[in-house]
Amino acid sequence: MRVALASARLELALYGSDRLFVGLTVLAAVSLVAMVSLFGLTGSRAPMALVNQDRAAYGARFVAALERDHHSFSLRPMTAAQADARVRTGGLAGSITIPRDFSERVGRGETVAVEVVVDNVNVDMTNDIQRALPAAIMMFGQDLGLPGLRAAVSERDVYAHDTEYIPYLSVSALALDAFVVAGALGALAVAREWEGRTLKLWRMSPASPAALLAGKLVAAGLVASAALAAAVLAVVFGYGVHPQAPLALAGALVACVVIFGCVGAWLGSVLRRTQPVVPLMFGLVMPLYLDSGALEPTRFDGDPVWIIAHATPLYYAVGVLEWAFHGLQVTPEPVLLDLAVLVAFAAASVLAVRGALRQARL
Repeated sequence: MRVALASARLELALYGSDRLFVGLTVLAAVSLVAMVSLFGLTGSRAPMALVNQDRAAYGARFVAALERDHHSFSLRPMTAAQADARVRTGGLAGSITIPRDFSERVGRGETVAVEVVVDNVNVDMTNDIQRALPAAIMMFGQDLGLPGLRAAVSERDVYAHDTEYIPYLSVSALALDAFVVAGALGALAVAREWEGRTLKLWRMSPASPAALLAGKLVAAGLVASAALAAAVLAVVFGYGVHPQAPLALAGALVACVVIFGCVGAWLGSVLRRTQPVVPLMFGLVMPLYLDSGALEPTRFDGDPVWIIAHATPLYYAVGVLEWAFHGLQVTPEPVLLDLAVLVAFAAASVLAVRGALRQARL
């Protein structure tokens, strides 16, 4: 224990002598949350010109239906000439024109063509608009009780509350934070011993290498935890997302710090250099993150993707974090099982690092 504490104090002293590095680590944790949330901002609320040439009641109710269509349009009222100019220059995703006789013809029971111009430079954006318009038209018809409608949607939600996409993404980004920050700090702490040739002293020392490693990882974990705490505060106060189960949140984040810190230490023992650590961590994290249910539950992406996701702790971490913040069960496995798997990953990571250092000592 004395050796581990001495090793931790020495590692913390190294961090204390480079406060810029610590500050940038905290900044990286917060900026990763902001970066991931941009996934939800792009492609939603597409800026669309609204040219309403009909000034009667039905035209206004159709505009209200367009505005209620969830996260599909950001309507910008303007003239036809303005809409045409801005769509042609790429300033808008498209335009919707409500003709002058819209209310009159709807009142007579006729079908009215609503002209839609789409900047189809991106087929994904085009598809979003094409899917959203029929939904808005359906809402308009249901509000008016039009006789031509023979079907209506009867929705029953699994959860009593809706979770917006940005809050969902910002919470899952905490698992990404833990992987990058704790993994990089763990890898740097170990790789530095090879670069500084101080590993020879480990071989000559009567102290246990496990105790020395434990102290270094405890110090790295404390710094990583501080960075994650800053990211959690950004989620809580920046996005207004408050955890429903704070203890589960804390347990999941601690398990993630231990797991990814040990995985990083193992990578550091393999790389034996500090320079490739950060590029490698960022290179690994994106495919793992996208296959962890961070953007949507992986069970919706097909069986092959869902099965592969079980091999990464990020899958279980996202499951626990989404439950802790939003009360959502995004994995078919119970949340307690997700937490137990995280603990098992942490124990296996500790053993793997200890084995790698023992081999290096030999």
